[in-house]
Amino acid sequence: MRNPAPELDAVTGTLAGVLGFDDAAGLADDALLETTGALERLGRWLSAAQVAVAGEIDDRSRRELGTEGLSARRGCRNSTELLERITRASSEMISRRLKIGRATRVRTTLTGDRLPAPYPNVAEALGVGAISIDAAHAIIRGLSSVAAVVDICSIQAAEYELVAAATGTSPESPMPCTAEETRMQTDVWKVRLDQDGRIPIEERAMRMRSITLGRERDGLVWLRGALVPDVAAKFLTLVDAYTSPRTAPAFLTEEELAAHDLEHDPRTRDQQRHDIFAGIVDIAARSAEAPTMGGAAPVVMVSVRQEDLEAGHGVGHIDGLDTPVSMRVIKHYTCAGGTQRVVVDDAGRIIELGSPERCFTAQQRRAIALRDGGCSVPGCHVPAAWCEIHHVDPAENNGPTHTDNGLMLCWFHHRSLDTSGWQFRMVNGAPQVKAPPWLDSEQRWRPTIGSRTRRRDAVEKVPI
Repeated sequence: MRNPAPELDAVTGTLAGVLGFDDAAGLADDALLETTGALERLGRWLSAAQVAVAGEIDDRSRRELGTEGLSARRGCRNSTELLERITRASSEMISRRLKIGRATRVRTTLTGDRLPAPYPNVAEALGVGAISIDAAHAIIRGLSSVAAVVDICSIQAAEYELVAAATGTSPESPMPCTAEETRMQTDVWKVRLDQDGRIPIEERAMRMRSITLGRERDGLVWLRGALVPDVAAKFLTLVDAYTSPRTAPAFLTEEELAAHDLEHDPRTRDQQRHDIFAGIVDIAARSAEAPTMGGAAPVVMVSVRQEDLEAGHGVGHIDGLDTPVSMRVIKHYTCAGGTQRVVVDDAGRIIELGSPERCFTAQQRRAIALRDGGCSVPGCHVPAAWCEIHHVDPAENNGPTHTDNGLMLCWFHHRSLDTSGWQFRMVNGAPQVKAPPWLDSEQRWRPTIGSRTRRRDAVEKVPI
């Protein structure tokens, strides 16, 4: 057979002359879309050819040939290394081509007999450029995972239907499926073919589930773990419910925010998940169903010297952590969780023990939650159950622990209150908010209207 390599190189040169790398910018919309489709059709054919040659190289390099195998004669350990050196493609891509190549090539036995490809429908569709390598891999990988426990006729029927759906030739498919849709349909077929297939997987998952807290490093305690799918789904549902923009201020329109290149929420998605997790932990600690420790709800002990607390600088210590925390963290804890004065003499003996102070009662919390509705920062949608209570008049000013001096803030806004620019005050027991200067140049104090009743009051004051 003639060597097609020179002709393929010539086609490559022709293609470079037809469309340069930067030529797409000059195409009209319709031409751009048509060119994209044409390139994809060409790419599918090329991908099929790459799979075919990879499968042939793999067959000529099979282990039983020993030193006579193609890869061994070229000084490579196996077909994967040989293909990596020739193509400079990633090992992941080579592995995918080999998997598809083995599943779609006609096999020859030791006696010279030819056996059909394990997945002939995929092979045929690949050969004519009807499906992508991604769709082919999804079908082969999915069905191969259950082939050991499913009869061959069922596998063949599933393959036929999946290829028909991927190519758009199935009566139920108004158009060809994307590679992701093909993968999803393959998962459905896997469940149909192997009804009990998830049981051993779930049993293994139950054994492997874990959450591990590492040592503190660079100001963070690293968390590693694996959740069973239904627990992960519950957490993701909470994340989806509370990751809508919550710092979107009510003082600028969408156009004004865009003009100033401002974001509604400065946090990344991962940072938002962390703050939601912080709220979950806080709710669990306050829950009446939480187990008690020594007859009391679980409490994180934070210690700091009184002179450092009064001076506003220095460090404190959280029980269970080896490294100290800043005074900003200490103030956050004293504001949200209260304090208890313990006097220790020079010898280390406790000589005075005060009563817990600055802790809002459950009744006070319910009243403040009813008034505020949730986090008091305008545009923040974290509900009251997830919030902490902030002492507007702080401890150094002997601010009282009273509903007239407390308002709801979520964990993030409470922790960042000193740096975010948001200001709060209480006027006759009613909270007011002032936005940072970059959001409200007039710097006016405005009433918070988080609860439904207060929003209705505000609306009814508007003349119509």
